[in-house]
Amino acid sequence: MKKTAAAVLISVLFAVLMACGSSDRADSSAAPAFTATSVRFEGPWYSVDLPQVAGGSDDARTDFNEGMRAEVDPFLRNAAEKQQVKGFKSEVAHIGRHVLSGVLGIEVSDGYLHPITFKRTHVTNIDTGKALTLPELFTDVQKGLDVLSAQAAVQIPKTRVGPNSYDKQRIEPTVENFKDWLAMPDGLRVYLGEIASHALGYIDITIPWSELDRTLKPGLRAVVSS
Repeated sequence: MKKTAAAVLISVLFAVLMACGSSDRADSSAAPAFTATSVRFEGPWYSVDLPQVAGGSDDARTDFNEGMRAEVDPFLRNAAEKQQVKGFKSEVAHIGRHVLSGVLGIEVSDGYLHPITFKRTHVTNIDTGKALTLPELFTDVQKGLDVLSAQAAVQIPKTRVGPNSYDKQRIEPTVENFKDWLAMPDGLRVYLGEIASHALGYIDITIPWSELDRTLKPGLRAVVSS
């Protein structure tokens, strides 16, 4: 009887461990393992580290890597005209279960005292393997932009810019003003640019997903906040 009870106990423990292992394997297969990497572009007039990802699903990896490459190409063409192009703070900003977010930072010097700063972004929906843009994010694009604009007006005064010293036209509800954004777990991070002065630098804010819930397409909150 003792041996039989022990055998039953061992069988139960083995079943539990196998179930846990199966669950872990299912989770890992549902979330392909992407890793952040980069590619260096370097020449007489340029030096840029381009954010890339390795691993994961083929479609999502290809979309993200090619999307980031498309963002750097115009700056490399400028470098061919002997404008100095230097990368800074470029990164794969977030690898989520359903989304990839990357930002390219560029400084372009063309003879003036201070270089011109640019930030460019790319967001990939891992589930579809396609780029995720603002028009694809909202059920009604204009209503979504209205919320982004209103939230920017609330948040900017809390940054180093302050309440009155920035160009209000730069946060009007247009796609152009909010096109450089990232999907982060805590919200939509948008790069607004040098909206006040070059000395104050590039300004970014993060708008909580809770503020955008009513305007997001059904099911997208789970994707962008992952």
